[in-house]
Amino acid sequence: DWCRLFSGGHMIESLSIDLETKSGTDLSKSGVYRYTEDPEFEILLFGYSVNGGEVSVIDVACGEKIPEEVLRAIVNESVTKWAFNATFERICLWDSEAVADINRTSNPYV
Repeated sequence: DWCRLFSGGHMIESLSIDLETKSGTDLSKSGVYRYTEDPEFEILLFGYSVNGGEVSVIDVACGEKIPEEVLRAIVNESVTKWAFNATFERICLWDSEAVADINRTSNPYV
């Protein structure tokens, strides 16, 4: 199974996600696609909670990496994802380098 166990030996069943981002394009005037296509777009912070547990925040802008098992859960269709603005998070993450790498190398279903 390509979706690894999470720390504590529990399978990731649900993942709550929140992003902080920046872009040279005004989101309110351009929409999410143009916002994420801007060369200055980047994910600054990646907040997440696994199975309703403790919240973790990854400082992507300072070089911290999103754990591989969390990236795998993002692309795993059997994992339920929660986000306040799910469409925004999905588009931002789907185009991110980290998720693209997982899709190319590890996920035979995408």
